[in-house]
Amino acid sequence: MVIDCHIHLNGAVVAPEVMRAADRLGVQWLCASSLGRVWQYEPAPEICVEANNDVAEAMRRHAGRILGFCMVNPAYPEAAMDEFRRCIEQKGMSGLKLWVAVRANDARVFPLVEQAIAYRVPVLQHSWHKVAGNLPHESEPEEVAELARRHPEADIIMAHIAGEWRRGIHAVRDCPNLYVDTSGTIVDAGMVETAVKKLGARRVLFGSDADGVDLAAAYGKIAGSELSVADKARVLGLNMQMLLAKREGG
Repeated sequence: MVIDCHIHLNGAVVAPEVMRAADRLGVQWLCASSLGRVWQYEPAPEICVEANNDVAEAMRRHAGRILGFCMVNPAYPEAAMDEFRRCIEQKGMSGLKLWVAVRANDARVFPLVEQAIAYRVPVLQHSWHKVAGNLPHESEPEEVAELARRHPEADIIMAHIAGEWRRGIHAVRDCPNLYVDTSGTIVDAGMVETAVKKLGARRVLFGSDADGVDLAAAYGKIAGSELSVADKARVLGLNMQMLLAKREGG
């Protein structure tokens, strides 16, 4: 079982090159979210609804391959909760996507995470530490760790290992309910091996961030790593499969 836990759509379309790469490499499931047809760092509720409708349409077009993650803006608490419920209960989505509208340790995020616990679905939280400075509400890895400690029953996936992966790994080492995905750059020699060594193989997930990053190159970081065969299998899909199965068993 191979699962890419982090891809994005263009409207309701999975980029053809992403699906071709997934087919060639045996990636069975693609966990997809949309950031909107035109990116807005602080999207209004209607933009989130449109984006999630696109995800639902992609799920329909690629039944059995696309697992939807619902994107919301916690700065609109009531609308965000309503949309999260709609996406899980009516559209059959599999997780929650939080981007850069508010920081991970903002109190407006907490009810959404509590609802994710109730639904038994994972939360994919963007994080990236940038040398030139983050966006105003972009989460640092320490803030994602704070969220995980506050909600120990939640399954939180920190995307990109926070970009600066050594810092990201260090920030989340003591959070057993916090997972990292391997998306981001494709020039990070030793990143996958270090993440597994410091966090344990069960907390590292294959994510590509396609189509912004080539899926095959992202896959190659794990396939070509020095991990054992068993650990490669965990990272490439078994870990994410276990997270997704929690809802089915709930």
